[in-house]
Amino acid sequence: MRSSRYLSVAALVVSLPVVVASTASAQNPGEPAAGNALPQQAQERLIEMFLDQATIELNLTEQQRSGLDAVLRETMERRGELARSQGQLRREIADALSDPSTDADEFQRLADASLALKGREVELLYWQQGRLFDVLTPRQVLRFMLMQERLAQRIETMRRNRARQQGDRWRSPQS
Repeated sequence: MRSSRYLSVAALVVSLPVVVASTASAQNPGEPAAGNALPQQAQERLIEMFLDQATIELNLTEQQRSGLDAVLRETMERRGELARSQGQLRREIADALSDPSTDADEFQRLADASLALKGREVELLYWQQGRLFDVLTPRQVLRFMLMQERLAQRIETMRRNRARQQGDRWRSPQS
């Protein structure tokens, strides 16, 4: 049960920049995404809880924990920047699609920009994995990657549940 609580918290920590940035851009389409909306103190607490769980599951030394902390913080910062770029691109695509005068060159530019952002996502994964191998043993890296996969699955489940709840809230009693 305790592990489940840490996984939920860790899911928030790992996905926070992406969720916050995409939520902000969805709520205020005309404004840039607002980065990390959690107060610094709450964010620090979440990171510490995640590191506590990783320390247990991966049997980390203090030096490894410190290195993992640095990798996670840098990854969160980079993911936040990427999410802000993705939100901006989504707004540009929506504008282009709603404007009948948008020419083919603009659509090509937007498609190229979308592909470039996907490339940046992959580069971030490679960067993070390289940094993890600098800090952890190969076995620990693979176990950490499994932790991340579990978190991604949990995040997806939470998103689906939230979307389903929000959809139910707006349904009329007749449906």
